[in-house]
Amino acid sequence: MNAAPTAPIDIETARLAIRALGAGDEERLQRLFIACADHFAALQGQREPAADAAAQELRACEQTWGRQVAMLTRIDTGEDVGAVGWWAGNPGPDRALLGMLMIDPAHRGQGLAREALEAVEVWLAGRGITALRTAFQRRRLPVHAVVRALGFTEMSVREHTLLGLGGAGISLWEKPVG
Repeated sequence: MNAAPTAPIDIETARLAIRALGAGDEERLQRLFIACADHFAALQGQREPAADAAAQELRACEQTWGRQVAMLTRIDTGEDVGAVGWWAGNPGPDRALLGMLMIDPAHRGQGLAREALEAVEVWLAGRGITALRTAFQRRRLPVHAVVRALGFTEMSVREHTLLGLGGAGISLWEKPVG
């Protein structure tokens, strides 16, 4: 398998420290989830994250090979401003599924999501990943513009049908990395 196993991510960009989260980081991630409640509304139709959403996310990362979530922290202030999560090796050994990219509303519009995603893409490419995918409910129209702006292109209807009947309402997107 080309994709690297779950390995701690430790990246610095011009403005961000991107560090893997794990057991013990639940409260920190939950605070960000609460600040980014609109993320849950846009993608899952929930008004706010579940009270144990961060614990569930980190537990899933611990139990799933290749799955990670990292906190985005401003280098200049030490403030947590976002998170990114992915699953390397899914749906194939040279792919990773982007499951989360969120920026605290107080820090949006500064290019932090793009900066973080580009850094993670380079990191993943160094571990054999050649493309990044993401998926969400097709009816979540505002999300389409965001993923398009991040360089993703929508995949074909054929790719959707490979998901079976469940794929009919899913919007699948992919972009090359490296």
